[in-house]
Amino acid sequence: MTWFERHPIRKDSKSISLLAVFTAMVAASQVVPIVGVTTFKTGVVGMNIDWTGILIVIVFQGLGIVYSFFSVAVMWISIGYRNPAGAIFKVSAESLMLIGMATAWLLGARKSKNRIVKLTLYLIFGCAFRAVGMFFVNTALLPVFYALTPQAAYALSVLIVPWNVVQAVINIAGGFTFYSLIPQRLAAQAGLGDGAYAESRRILELSSEEMQRNRAQDSASD
Repeated sequence: MTWFERHPIRKDSKSISLLAVFTAMVAASQVVPIVGVTTFKTGVVGMNIDWTGILIVIVFQGLGIVYSFFSVAVMWISIGYRNPAGAIFKVSAESLMLIGMATAWLLGARKSKNRIVKLTLYLIFGCAFRAVGMFFVNTALLPVFYALTPQAAYALSVLIVPWNVVQAVINIAGGFTFYSLIPQRLAAQAGLGDGAYAESRRILELSSEEMQRNRAQDSASD
């Protein structure tokens, strides 16, 4: 059995509804950013801090990696109509963070029952992938989109590294905290998490089997 067979893309109505809610919140926070409310200036050119990544991390934990990248795509559209270059940098940063978190999940976070261990793994890999990856992305793309020399782009990329770490910490710690505050019973009812999804699929399979038995009984009685 392949990885995709063990972890199928969720297609149930609850998952789609939850994805719609979270992506709408992502879009709303980026369509018209409000300085001091949804975004905060860092003092470094081209680097702001916002809360959008928290929602993306919640989607990652509750609905899986595929839907978290879908929410990133929605974010790209929300930013791209007003700032195409900024959208490319933002999507690159969030995608690198998600790749780091997915790596942490594959290497051990999925097996750990300790929330502190899971959070630590997500922070280490998410911050490292985002900070290091964006250093190279910024160094390569800043001269392309802005009137910067390679030397100036390199210097600015170095200044942005710690802010990318700060943003990743806010996203991962914030998303993990908010997700952990959801009561397990409520999360299961809403369809959040692998366990809830597995239970939902089991119920659907049982319902399907029951319908087949009823049809067979009706046919036999006829």
